[in-house]
Amino acid sequence: MQTLSEAHLHNNHPAPPPQPAGNRDVGRLVLRHRPPVFAGEEDPVILEEWIRSLDKIFAVVGYPVDRRVELVSFYFSHEADLWWVHEGPACQEEPDFDWTALKDRMRERFYPSHVRAAMYEEFLHLQQGSSSVVEYQKRFLELACFARTLVSTELAKVEKFVAGLNYEARKALTVSKPSTLKEAYLSAADLYRV
Repeated sequence: MQTLSEAHLHNNHPAPPPQPAGNRDVGRLVLRHRPPVFAGEEDPVILEEWIRSLDKIFAVVGYPVDRRVELVSFYFSHEADLWWVHEGPACQEEPDFDWTALKDRMRERFYPSHVRAAMYEEFLHLQQGSSSVVEYQKRFLELACFARTLVSTELAKVEKFVAGLNYEARKALTVSKPSTLKEAYLSAADLYRV
């Protein structure tokens, strides 16, 4: 994978001689961060984690916006790679097709509306139940991005988080009235620790 990426980054030409630190090859910097591979699972959590990982790498190394789609295609495998073989050429011919447009297309393909609806429903009915506060908070954060209309403000996030907690924690947090999700989580975690 690394050899293919390096060949692509240098347009199948040998690597240029070392350059001063200010002109380092950002493509090699991306490779050093070992970007994850996306296999095309129809799991929105996996896709969003993959996208966030690449966004972070691009931000850190300052990878050129106009070359991101080209580089990202090397990090597709299995179903995602087959999809790109068939859809990629047409996408790349579209004017203004960039990394943002690719992310949108991937979301359309790899978590279709029925999957988004299921994630929304799961978030809507999310309860702590027998989960720990840590597990509940993790799932809350994973699902919240699929129900942004329900939790569009910090106060809405706090209210939804507290509403899903078990009775004792919910009762205590209703009295303490946390103003941020972090405060609500820490308060609930402290209650269970006691």
